[in-house]
Amino acid sequence: MHCSSFSKSLTPGYRVGWAIPGKFIEKVKQAKRTQNISCPTLTQAAIAHFLQNGRYEYHLRNMRKALHTQCLRYMQAIIDYFPANTKVSRPQGGFVLWVHLDKKVNDFKLRTEAMKHHISIMPGKIFSASCHYGNCIRIGFGKPWDEDADYGLMMLGKLIRKML
Repeated sequence: MHCSSFSKSLTPGYRVGWAIPGKFIEKVKQAKRTQNISCPTLTQAAIAHFLQNGRYEYHLRNMRKALHTQCLRYMQAIIDYFPANTKVSRPQGGFVLWVHLDKKVNDFKLRTEAMKHHISIMPGKIFSASCHYGNCIRIGFGKPWDEDADYGLMMLGKLIRKML
């Protein structure tokens, strides 16, 4: 069985997904009948029309270009604003950067300070079952580059420097 959605690639707010249930088709149909109160039929129809007319592939090409550009902008800002010994990953997919900071930086303390400035980062420790990556953070670049993103990374760089 394969299940997915359009939430990350097309319409986060529409909550439209799909399944290829294979041999589980009857069980999936039964679960849908008993678990679903209603379906967003208008949005499903709009997405179906979008897909049938070949617009989805066009949308994905444009989104990939935009995300690539955004990734480069965010990476450049990290290089410009963060301490020189900072290392940043270049992801193979998705829209997050994995940032390795100096060992003196505590990811949870940094997150607490960042939140005071309305800057959201994810501490590296939460991605480890054994509390590794305490000097790492995850930064999303899905938001188009603007003055707020630039300011946020500049401020984050200042907060990191204060911890050293």
